[in-house]
Amino acid sequence: MSDEPKPNSHDLTEVMRVKLFLGIQLFFLVVSIFTGGFNFKLWSMLDTALMLQSIGVTSLVLVLEEAKLRRLAFRVAVIIYLLAILDMGINVLISGVVGWKAQS
Repeated sequence: MSDEPKPNSHDLTEVMRVKLFLGIQLFFLVVSIFTGGFNFKLWSMLDTALMLQSIGVTSLVLVLEEAKLRRLAFRVAVIIYLLAILDMGINVLISGVVGWKAQS
């Protein structure tokens, strides 16, 4: 038997937190389909692109060895996720205003 310490393994709470965050991101990825603007095609795809990037960066947390890099990846993913949510809100506002003007 070797007395060598094991490399930094992911503790169970970290893995559960990442899985929960991935689930939330997937939910909002599905919701992003309904938040697209009527006249702003490129703008309405931005939230989906940001959400996909956030999911990709979050997935890195499960494969990175160093705890410092895992924390950095998680923080970056949260920032990208928040930008995607902000963009979804803006899309809903734009869609509502454009939609109301069309009905008037």
